[in-house]
Amino acid sequence: MDADQRAGPTGPGGPGPLRRNRDFNLLWAGQAISSLGSQISVIAYPLLILAATGSAAKAGLVGGASLTGTLLLLLPAGVVADHYPRRRILIVTSLTQMTVAGTVVPAALTGHVYIAHLAAVGFAQGAAGAFYTGASRGAVRRIVPASQLREAMAATQARDQAAALLGPPAGGALFGLARSLPFAADAVSFGAIAAAAALLRTSLDPQRAAGQAREPLRRAITTGLRFLLGHPYLRTVAIWAAAVNTIAAGMLLMVIVLARSRGATPVEIGALLSINAACGLAGAVGAPRLIRLAGGRNLALLTSWLLPACGAGIAFARWVWLIGVLGAVTTFTVMPVNVLLLSFATQITPDELQAQSGNALQLCSISLSWAAPPVFGALTDRLGPRPAILIAAGLYAVTAGWLQASRSLRLLDEPPGQAAAAAAGGG
Repeated sequence: MDADQRAGPTGPGGPGPLRRNRDFNLLWAGQAISSLGSQISVIAYPLLILAATGSAAKAGLVGGASLTGTLLLLLPAGVVADHYPRRRILIVTSLTQMTVAGTVVPAALTGHVYIAHLAAVGFAQGAAGAFYTGASRGAVRRIVPASQLREAMAATQARDQAAALLGPPAGGALFGLARSLPFAADAVSFGAIAAAAALLRTSLDPQRAAGQAREPLRRAITTGLRFLLGHPYLRTVAIWAAAVNTIAAGMLLMVIVLARSRGATPVEIGALLSINAACGLAGAVGAPRLIRLAGGRNLALLTSWLLPACGAGIAFARWVWLIGVLGAVTTFTVMPVNVLLLSFATQITPDELQAQSGNALQLCSISLSWAAPPVFGALTDRLGPRPAILIAAGLYAVTAGWLQASRSLRLLDEPPGQAAAAAAGGG
């Protein structure tokens, strides 16, 4: 049975256009509203805490609590999402997030803002998000044919970039009108994705052989991680993503410090980040065409070498807007590579491991990112922003050289059906 028959709806002449895939568009629209709500609250939480306490350290607690909840539960959440009804998980986790986000509204209205409450909200949302993410990954595989996964991932990346572009300014504007409005909007957005999940028609659960036994929970928790690390291609993606995401988390802080040292105002720094997000959106929208033009492996390698090259350029840039341009170039090319890597990862992973493997990949991708800002921040304080950024560029170059030598990236240049066959043989 080929990949298109195993995943997603098809018609007599093959799968119809993705734009006519009712369930995908419904899920995409619900997640777009939810992503926008989350981006609105990303800026609203620090603003609320700063207004209540004046402490920048406390302002970072909500984001840290959310990340902690996600990291702790990604692996068990993947097991749950692959073994229990995914539609129910999507609905329950969205309603949970709606409820906990809604508790911030009266706190903001009355001025009774407590750090412990907001940290608990962040942890609960991060934990629920781990379950939602796993079930969502499995759902996409079930409702989108394998031949259209790349297009679906491009639409997903574009959606997230658009939310990142529009959400923070919208959050700031709503907070300026009333402190409770951003959190009300966030809560409503979770209700939208719960409604979208309830309206899906396609079965989201993996097909299992009759009488197929389930692994004991203790062993099943690591099944996705073992599958990921045991497959050459998936292992390569996990290592590269972990390295690049960690360095990028430090680069963001160092670029802000460098821009300030070049005389950039807060408004100009915000504009640099908006330009970056806009170029990420353009890269995601153009991903299918860019992949066809450049070839999968070539695009991945080009992007891996652009990261150190543009990083070095940023270190020596004297014009603030040149910093933004160089950062935007890498973001523009990273988006198609994300689409490419994730679509192949989704395609070659069995249905019954979608959530477990996907959550394991996310765990690997973000597990070290928390350490980058303090480490690179300390380097910046000691050496200055330029040497610190050059160190980061050197680390990017090391990862690019490692990726250049990887043989598993040959899979990116194979047609979708052949890629799945090659994966069955171990990559």
